[in-house]
Amino acid sequence: MNGKLSFCVPYIVASIAVGSTLLLTIMLHYLISPTIYILFVAAVAVSAWYGGLSSGIFATILSVLVINYFFIEPKLSVSAYLHPDTITRLIIFLLVTTIVNFLNSELRAAKAGLEKSLKQLKTSESKFRRLVEANIIGVMVADINGNVIEANDAFLKMVAYTREDLLAGRINWQNMTPPQYQEMRNQLLDELLTNKILPPFEKEYIRKDGTRFIALIGLALLEKNSQQVIGYVLDLSESKQNEKRLRRLVESNIFGVAFGDSNGGINYANDYVLNMLGYSQEDIHSGAVRWSEITPPEYADLDQIALAAVNQQGLSKPYEKEYLRKDGTRVPILIGLVALEEPYNQQEVAFYLDLSTQKAALRDLQLVESTLRQREEQLRLITNALPVQISYVDAEQRYRFNNRKYEEWFGIPATEIYGKHIQELLGESTYQSILPHIKAVLSGEKVNYEILLSHSDGSNHFMNVSYIPQFNQQEQVEGFVALIQDITERKQAEQEREQLLEREKLARAEAEAANRIKDEFLATLSHELRTPLNAILGWTQLLKSRKFDEATTNKAMDTIDRNGRALSQLIEDILDVSRIIRGKLCLNTQPLNLTTVIQAAIDSVLPAADAKEITIEFHFEDSVGMVVADANRLQQVIWNLLVNAVKFTPKQGKVEVKLRRINSRVEIRVTDTGMGIDPEFLPYLYERFRQADSSTTRSHGGLGLGLAIVRHLVELHGGTVAAESEGIGKGASFIVNLPMKAVAISTTSSEPNAPLLDIQQHPLPILEGLRVLVVDDEVDARQLLSTILGEYGAEVMAVASTQAAISTLPQFSPHILVSDIGMPDEDGYTLIRRVRNLPPDQGGRIPAVALTAYARAEDRTKALLAGFQLHIPKPVDPTELAAVVANLAGRT
Repeated sequence: MNGKLSFCVPYIVASIAVGSTLLLTIMLHYLISPTIYILFVAAVAVSAWYGGLSSGIFATILSVLVINYFFIEPKLSVSAYLHPDTITRLIIFLLVTTIVNFLNSELRAAKAGLEKSLKQLKTSESKFRRLVEANIIGVMVADINGNVIEANDAFLKMVAYTREDLLAGRINWQNMTPPQYQEMRNQLLDELLTNKILPPFEKEYIRKDGTRFIALIGLALLEKNSQQVIGYVLDLSESKQNEKRLRRLVESNIFGVAFGDSNGGINYANDYVLNMLGYSQEDIHSGAVRWSEITPPEYADLDQIALAAVNQQGLSKPYEKEYLRKDGTRVPILIGLVALEEPYNQQEVAFYLDLSTQKAALRDLQLVESTLRQREEQLRLITNALPVQISYVDAEQRYRFNNRKYEEWFGIPATEIYGKHIQELLGESTYQSILPHIKAVLSGEKVNYEILLSHSDGSNHFMNVSYIPQFNQQEQVEGFVALIQDITERKQAEQEREQLLEREKLARAEAEAANRIKDEFLATLSHELRTPLNAILGWTQLLKSRKFDEATTNKAMDTIDRNGRALSQLIEDILDVSRIIRGKLCLNTQPLNLTTVIQAAIDSVLPAADAKEITIEFHFEDSVGMVVADANRLQQVIWNLLVNAVKFTPKQGKVEVKLRRINSRVEIRVTDTGMGIDPEFLPYLYERFRQADSSTTRSHGGLGLGLAIVRHLVELHGGTVAAESEGIGKGASFIVNLPMKAVAISTTSSEPNAPLLDIQQHPLPILEGLRVLVVDDEVDARQLLSTILGEYGAEVMAVASTQAAISTLPQFSPHILVSDIGMPDEDGYTLIRRVRNLPPDQGGRIPAVALTAYARAEDRTKALLAGFQLHIPKPVDPTELAAVVANLAGRT
C-alpha cells in the first residue's frame, strides 16, 4: 500500500501544481493573457523538480489539456481544430517543457551522485580527524609567523599550554624557540616556503613552565592556504614513552606504517598497509612484497629522489604516488620516508595515507559539480524568463529556488542564496517581523502582507508579499511559494501626504505657541505697567483733591517716585529690546575701572537689599587693571544681575560679587543664595519675554527682558555670559567674561519722553459705615486702596494673601471685597472660589470687585465667571473705585 502511495505522490503533486497554475492564470488572465503558457511552464518545472521525468511529462500533458479546454477558443471544450498560431504556441510550449523535464531529470541524477561523493569525502575526512583527535602524536596548524592556530591535546600537553592559551593566541613557535635556534628556525622557514614541505627535524623548545624538551617535527604548507602549515610533533625527551606511543600509533592503523631496507625489501607492515595493498602478513614474512615491485615504473624516479634524500638527510619529503595492489589495480597514496638510525641507508620506515577515497570523491565531486552547474544554468535561463518574482522555501525555511529578481534584489548570486535560512538572508529584525506570516503559511494558510525591505543598493522599498503553501499527499505543508511586488511608489505617495499633514499640524502648533507667548507677554506687560501706574495715579489724584499731613504727603511722594522709576526702567528695558532687535544698540567705549562700575551698581541696589536684610559682598583683585568698555551699559549689566539676585533671594540671604582677571580676560561672578534655576529652564534663560513662571500666581514681577539685555550687551563687548545652578532652592551664579581689550563704535541713542497722565475729578460718594476687605500682595497698592477708601469714610482692612483674607472674613465681616488677581501661591480666582463656597452667614455672598493689572477682555470674562461682580483694570481712579464700592453696597 505504501509503495502504491509513494508511486502516486509525484502525479498528485503535478496535478496540484497544474491546478494551482490554472487558478492563478484565471485570476491574472487579463494581466498575462498574451503569455498564459509561462505560468504552466513553472508548474511543469515544479512537478519535474519534485517527481522526476515521468511527473514532468504528466504535468506537460495535463497542462496542454487544461490550456486547450480553458483558454483556447472555443473555451470549455476540447477542440480538434486549432488555429495555426495556437498550434505553434503549443508546440513551443511542449518543446520548452520537454527541455525543463530533461534538465530536471539530469539534475536529480547529478544531485544523487553528488550526495554519494560528499558522503565518501566526509568518511575520509572523519578518518583524518580521528587521527588528530586521537592525540597519539602532536598535531598543530600554525601561520608562517609561528602563531599556533589549531592544536590537539597531545601537542598542548607537550608544550604545557592550555586550550585557553591556544584560543587566546598566546602560543607561538618563535617565542618557544631558544635563542641559539633562531637562525636555524629562519633557515627552516625559508626552506618551507620554498619547498612547501619541511622534512622532520629535531629541535629544542621551551615549555610554558620554562623547562625544555627536544621534539621531532614535520611541517607542510597547506595546499589551499600557503600562509599556514600543518605539523606533526614528537617529544623525544622521553624515548621509551615515545617508542610506546609510536608502536601504539602503528598498531592503531590510523595510517599505514611499513619498515624496510634501502634494497626495496619490506620487513613489517601494519594492517592499514596490508589492507591497502591486498597482501597478508604471510606475504610480508615470505619476502613476496617489495617496494620496487609494487611501484609502477613511472614513479621509480620519485622513489630514487626520496631514497637519496633519506640517505643524505635521514628523511624524505612526503609525496604522492601510486602502488600496485596484489590484484594488479592501482591505489593512490601519500608516502613519507624516514631513516630509523644512522647510517641512513640501513633501514627506513614509511608512513602511508590511502588517497583512493579522497581522489575518487574529488573526481566525482568535480564531475557532479560541473554537471549540476550546467544543468542549473540551463534551468535558470528558462525560469528567469518568467515575468514574476518567485521564490520557493521548504518547510525548514530554507531557500530551494529563486529567480533572477531575487539575485538583483539582494545583490547575491543564486548559488549563495540556495539553502540559506530566511533569517540568514533577511537579518534578525526583518525575520522576526515576518515570522508570524511564515508560521501562518506553514500551517496551511495563504498569506498576504506589506513590509519595508532594504535593497542591495541601500535603498528601502515597500513590498507586497504573498505566500502560497504547497501540500504533500498527507496534506502536510512541504514548503511555500513567495510572490513579491514592489509598491514603493504608492507608499511614498501616501507617506508624503501624511508628512505634509504632519508638517501642517506642527506649523499650526508652533504658530499657536508663538501666539500664546505673545499673549502671555502682553498680559504680563499690561500687569507690570498698570501696577506702578495704579500707585502713581491714585496718590496723584488724592494729593490734587485734598490736603494731607506732612508724613502722608511725603509717603505719597516716595510711592510716586519709586513707582515712576520702576515704570521708567520698564520702558527703558522695552526700548533696549527694540534697539537690539533693530540692531541700533551701540556702545560708547572708553578705558574704565571695573571696580568703580561694579561698586556704583551695588550702591544703586543697596536700598532694596537692605529692605530684605540681604548682604552684598564685593571681592576684587587689585591686578585687574583697565578695560575698554561702555561704562553705562556695563553698569546696566551688573545692575540687572544684582536686581535679579536680590529679587530671587529670600530675606537674610547673601549676594556675592567677585571680580578677577584670568589670563587675557576679566571674570565678573554674581552669586546668590536664592531660589535657584530649574535645569530644564536654563536653555531658555536668555530668551526675550521668557519667564520660568508666567502664571498669575508667580511670586516675582518683571517682563523677562533683563537677562536678554544682559547677554546682548555682554556680547557687544566681545564677552560671554553663563549661568550655573544646582537646581531649585540651591542658588544661582551668573558669570560674565570680558576681554581685556573690547572694541566698539561710539554712538548715542535718543530716549523717548514719558506720556503725561490726566486725572478726572468726580464728586465724592459716601462710604460711611462700610467695612471693606482689600486683598493685594503689593504693599503700595494696599496702602493706596486703604487711603482712598478711608478718605471716603469706609472702614478698611487690608491683607496680603488669599489665606489671610479667608482667615479675616469671619472676624471682620466686610460688606465689600476688593481683590487683586495676580498674587503668589493663590491668586484672586482661587480666593473668590473659596469665598463662594462659604455659607452666606460667613460671607459666601459678599459683593466682590476684581482690581487687577490683567486688563484683557478674556481676563474680565474669567473674573466674572469665577464669581466677581465687577472687573476694574489698574491703574484705578480713586473716585471711580469709591463709586463702584458705593454702587455694590447700595449707597448710590
